[in-house]
Amino acid sequence: MTRLELQNKENGEILLLDVSAAPGKTTREPVKIVYDGEVATASATDKQTVSSDGDSAGRQSSAEANAESRRPAKLNAPLPVVLTRYAAQNMYGPLRTVEPVPGVSQVSLNLPPRITTLMPSESVSVTPMAAWSLQGSSVIALQVRNRSAVKVILDPRSLQGQFTTATFQHRWLGRAGTPEDTTVLYLVTTGRPESAFIAEQRLPESEGKESKRSNRGAHK
Repeated sequence: MTRLELQNKENGEILLLDVSAAPGKTTREPVKIVYDGEVATASATDKQTVSSDGDSAGRQSSAEANAESRRPAKLNAPLPVVLTRYAAQNMYGPLRTVEPVPGVSQVSLNLPPRITTLMPSESVSVTPMAAWSLQGSSVIALQVRNRSAVKVILDPRSLQGQFTTATFQHRWLGRAGTPEDTTVLYLVTTGRPESAFIAEQRLPESEGKESKRSNRGAHK
């Protein structure tokens, strides 16, 4: 028997399924998972409705619950706190411990593989890892790794960019090569994740070509 761990992309809810297989020659159809019979639905107002097949009153209650679910969910903390907490749970904890957040969704990252404009005064590498969106705001999780031989104290006030909040998972980084040389930074911004960062500088085309010619000459 194998336990599968599935996650609802709409609210982060975790579903656990125990699956077993038996030897046989019959080709099985693809697995389809549906909710059948009575279904309990919790709305944003914490009211619970139960519907069942053939029950018109239940269907009406379900429709009302669906209408409620389209409204912005009532959060138990300020939006930046909810987003940061959700991202941290996804990055550092097992999926089964992630607290469901109605309406949250993972978003794609249209960012370079390295961000150099965020912490220009420190000898660190910054790598985008994942992002989530909720109610018009986004949280971006970035890996921060020390590339120097000295300890780095992390201060959100030294960051360069446009964002609402910035939270480091740890307060400092150990020197490069130690277990403590890496942490995660969570940035909350309005709109898309890309809006949090200063645009990366690009070399003029002529300089880029000259650099390539120089590199080719160096390897001869």
